[in-house]
Amino acid sequence: MNFRSLRQTFGRMSNDATAYIGSERRPVRDGPDSQGDHMTTERVFIVAQKEFADHITGWHYLVVLALFLGLTLVGTYGGIERYQGDLTRYTEDLIAMETADDGPERMMPPVAPPVEGIYSSMFLTLVSYGGILALAIGFDLVSKEKESRSLKTLLARPVFRDEIINGKALGGIALLVLIVGSVLALSTAYLLVCSIVPSPDDLWMILTYAGVTLLFLVTFFSIALAFSTLCRESGSALLLSLAVFILITFLIPFVTTNIGTALMMEKPDPAAYGGDTRSEGYQAEITAHLEQTRMVESAVNLLSPQMAINTLIQRIHSYQGTTLEDTLGRIWSSVVALTLYPVVFFAVAYTRFMRMDLR
Repeated sequence: MNFRSLRQTFGRMSNDATAYIGSERRPVRDGPDSQGDHMTTERVFIVAQKEFADHITGWHYLVVLALFLGLTLVGTYGGIERYQGDLTRYTEDLIAMETADDGPERMMPPVAPPVEGIYSSMFLTLVSYGGILALAIGFDLVSKEKESRSLKTLLARPVFRDEIINGKALGGIALLVLIVGSVLALSTAYLLVCSIVPSPDDLWMILTYAGVTLLFLVTFFSIALAFSTLCRESGSALLLSLAVFILITFLIPFVTTNIGTALMMEKPDPAAYGGDTRSEGYQAEITAHLEQTRMVESAVNLLSPQMAINTLIQRIHSYQGTTLEDTLGRIWSSVVALTLYPVVFFAVAYTRFMRMDLR
């Protein structure tokens, strides 16, 4: 199937969804206080299908998808370079172990580098710019219809406000799922071309990377959707979304880290304990210092989705060799941030849309 026929297929999906929305005749609920009918899952999916089809056949989405895939290739290439370097060192260590006499080499065999490390590198590259691209998908979902006055016309059809906003959100998330799936497919194809095959043990970690990356993209999509409902013009929605992106990606982590570092106790000096790092006093102070460092890291992760996703991917990659309790202690704030941000901003978008004055 070529690109033209694919566009025609999704175009028919959009037209069919539009026709379905206008096919029923029933009272219109134009606000949260209307009585009678209630939202149905079927109509939400119809709106989502229309949004998905409209986006996937437009140049706007194709540019965003191309940028995501370009970042995928760059990140995968960098991951492969590091993997091959690690594999070379592993081979050299293995040869040294086999040729050496009894000694430390015999007691500590080298560990083969995991293929999932390539995906870790790729997703870290992807999320470096993925937040801006997610904003590009959601900033005009509502504002463009307010500008063209098509939103008022849409609400004159037998479709409810909550069905529209929920359908738009679901359609946007479906686009992000498609993007993450495309990223996984392209990176895996690249690895297979390079004769690198992920093992079954790598699979769950790769899927975890994909899952947390999707949460990260949904976070910034929800921010853009919220401002799309709050602003009358798409340009204003985009500017405010970018302002929030800069705030929570750069400014908040910088300020929080500096304030936390200033309030922390200084790292203990081994010389103060006669160079004995095993002494009780030194161990107590270094433990307290590490706890405070972890608290600052958790605070930064809670306030910044960008720092949260970076921490998550790095901790998942370094999970081997650490206890589950220690790993959970380091990633809980990241998980909370990537869950709380979308919930809050989707709630803002929903509340604003339900109370929006369309006059």
